[in-house]
Amino acid sequence: MRTLQTLKLFLICLIPIFISSGALGARVEGLYTAEVDLPGGSSGGLPRAFDDALAQVLVKVTGRTFTAADPAVIDSFGDSSVLVQQYRITPGDKVWVLFDRIAVKRILDRLGQPIWGEERPSTLVWLIMDAGEGERTILASDSDVRNQDDFPDQVQDSQIALQEDSVRDELQNAADQRGTPIFLPLVDTEELTTISVSEVWGGFSESLVDASLRYGADAVLVGRVRLSSRGPAEVRWTLLLERERFDWDGDVASGPNELANFFAARLATSSGSSRRVLLEVGGIESLDDYGRISNYLSALDVIEDYSVNRVSDNNVIFSLSVRGDVERLARTIALRSVLEAVDERIQVNVGEENIQDIAAQRVRYHLVPEL
Repeated sequence: MRTLQTLKLFLICLIPIFISSGALGARVEGLYTAEVDLPGGSSGGLPRAFDDALAQVLVKVTGRTFTAADPAVIDSFGDSSVLVQQYRITPGDKVWVLFDRIAVKRILDRLGQPIWGEERPSTLVWLIMDAGEGERTILASDSDVRNQDDFPDQVQDSQIALQEDSVRDELQNAADQRGTPIFLPLVDTEELTTISVSEVWGGFSESLVDASLRYGADAVLVGRVRLSSRGPAEVRWTLLLERERFDWDGDVASGPNELANFFAARLATSSGSSRRVLLEVGGIESLDDYGRISNYLSALDVIEDYSVNRVSDNNVIFSLSVRGDVERLARTIALRSVLEAVDERIQVNVGEENIQDIAAQRVRYHLVPEL
């Protein structure tokens, strides 16, 4: 096994190799891309299409819907076509656009706008649908799965199936527009035998929390939908975190939208509040471990840059330039099981709004062994 003593000898040479090794699988893709309508269906409508695409990207990147509607922000970007790296005309008179990630972030930093990184919480969505006359179903990830309250084997009519498909598409489209990773449950035999749809509809169910553990999501979002042929579906939403619960009413799209607002307020950072933080990581036993932690740190948008401060035994102290503060760094780290907080003061929940007694200059973590 390659030892940490070897790491000390070759540390400087290895850093560029690890930084260039690519992003982590948990990162959200496509934040700097958008697909929009092509006005007039011809290349003459490209300038307007580029503007519309940039507006969509700004919503995803900043986590704020009002940023794209602010004339002062839009004017600061100037000619949006200058920021386009690639584009292609797609079927249905649409155009797919990829913007220059670095250039967009640079302008947002200059404007003092927040940037929500590509590492984002994943949310499991339990959506209970009420079609009337006591027919309540759980929306499954697979459109072929059908289930009914107390009668899981009963075949539902095609109208309910079409409504489920429509709600599933609306939910996912809203999440994609905000860059919010969500997923639906399997709704398999295991879940149908342990979850009471009636209890979930009535408020809160312990069985729902237990059923969610198998998915390892960062948060659980529960929606209770009343379907109506006379207008938009009405939804009662509940966001469940480890120690918190938030409720609101809205439509299907308001679930992902409020979810994005919630997490962006806690995780998005601005360059104006950057500070230096010492991150001590224990449990680094080999060069492979060092490569893993280096890949992880270089993939976090909350970290602008870092260097190795000191190496001793199986500990490495990194000097980080952090966007925002230690609280947001801790929240971001808490999203993935890569580092585990050693100091109880920095064991935080990603939804906490006020975190007390967090060390301002130095934080201590331990590298979680790979399974």
